[in-house]
Amino acid sequence: MPNSATGPKRRLSPLDASFLYGESAVNPTHVGSIFFLDGEIPFDKLFDHMRRRLHISPRFRQRLVFSPFNLANATIEDDPDFKLENHVFRRSLTPGISETDAINEILREHFGSLMDRTRPLWRVTLYEGLPGRSVFVWAMHHAIVDGVSAFEMLNRLMDFTAHPPPDEPAEPWSPAPLPSAGASLFSAVRDLVVDGIDSVTRTALELVRDPSSTIRQAQTLVEAMQSMGDMAEPPAATPWNAGPAVSERNLGYLKMPFADYRAIRAAFGGTINDIVLTVLGEGAARYLVHHGWATTGKLRFGCPVNVRRPEEQVVLENRVSMMMPTTPAAPMDIVERLKQIAAETARIKASGAPFKMERLSGMSETIPPAVMGAMSSISAIGVELTAAMIKATDWKPTPRGFAMPPSGINFVATNVPGPQAQWYFAGYKVVDMVGLLPLGGNLGYGVAISSYNQNILFSMMADARLLPDVEKMKGFVAAAFNELRERIPGEIRAAA
Repeated sequence: MPNSATGPKRRLSPLDASFLYGESAVNPTHVGSIFFLDGEIPFDKLFDHMRRRLHISPRFRQRLVFSPFNLANATIEDDPDFKLENHVFRRSLTPGISETDAINEILREHFGSLMDRTRPLWRVTLYEGLPGRSVFVWAMHHAIVDGVSAFEMLNRLMDFTAHPPPDEPAEPWSPAPLPSAGASLFSAVRDLVVDGIDSVTRTALELVRDPSSTIRQAQTLVEAMQSMGDMAEPPAATPWNAGPAVSERNLGYLKMPFADYRAIRAAFGGTINDIVLTVLGEGAARYLVHHGWATTGKLRFGCPVNVRRPEEQVVLENRVSMMMPTTPAAPMDIVERLKQIAAETARIKASGAPFKMERLSGMSETIPPAVMGAMSSISAIGVELTAAMIKATDWKPTPRGFAMPPSGINFVATNVPGPQAQWYFAGYKVVDMVGLLPLGGNLGYGVAISSYNQNILFSMMADARLLPDVEKMKGFVAAAFNELRERIPGEIRAAA
């Protein structure tokens, strides 16, 4: 690996930076996972493993440097003051705590504060106190990774055998000094000018080379706007969208055999993700009925889509667009729901809407970072004041009470495939993995879906005030999955 001091520096893209601008003290936007290990790993062994694997990614020893006057988005630079002990910690769980309560205790700490932006934006915390098991949390800010790039890092942090070969010695790390305020100012102005000239030059050259290219680009933007037109009808009203997500987080966790999903796909068609959305949609519909909410209209999912082209290398940044399929908000036959969702996602993919929306989102580059920063500061103050008011009044959503207007989607369902083989961390078997998904705005419920070691994993994150009984939602989702599994014809079940 080349010396990071001579490696390329990178300025955050508008999408990367949006995760910084969009967070507040009550809505941090770092992501992560809880890992359960078989056996009790000593803290010194965990610390040493992280020390030996630091070279797998420059991000471990790089921090943000913000431009004077916020003229441009922050750059990622070597941190000459990097110390591993500022990022690897140990905590003691409450004695005698259950695994479920341990997860909730970890959630309160994980989402309890913002990450320190003067240091590299990651941490690993070992939680001690579960007999016979170890629990550690790997956390990283969403500004520097998305789901795909996070798994790329984890695949190198973990091993696929309990006894891997010794780590190759890392090259000596010689961090470059942080740029001065003057250098940062010059860099920001230069990038603004160069990017502007490059954009104009590329457009002019492309117009000379291919006069019809401008028409095609305009058509792409029109089509992207048309795909957004599918969102003209607001989604169904739900309790988890009725107010801002500013309370503590609760989590429901489901683990289901991957083989059952393959059998369902063989029996009824669709994709694995279609099946995921089917059971989530049916579970949400039953939850609404259970709590007396109207089930007219449709639920709309927000499904992040990896828009890296096949030839593109996975780099540590956010490269996602969004697919937003809908499904009826009322309970329905589970196989019919699967067919409806499969038809809709196929239509969306055939239209190329996620890639067109990526082009449309690129228009955000025209908004100056200084404006984005000022808007985010005002928004953060508003969110924190709202959180204080809600806590003081003890407001809770009710079917006929005050509710915020629905946003464009009802909840995020982000599906990032993980390894289907066994992971080991410092020689200890990784038994379970629980994703940690940030919430914000009036999205008080979101689901991180992954696959690991022949299982599909659901991590159902909920705002404790908007959706206080996430275990009830988990039960409805599990029941929907079981019903779908029971409908598999016997011959397909036998072959699975």
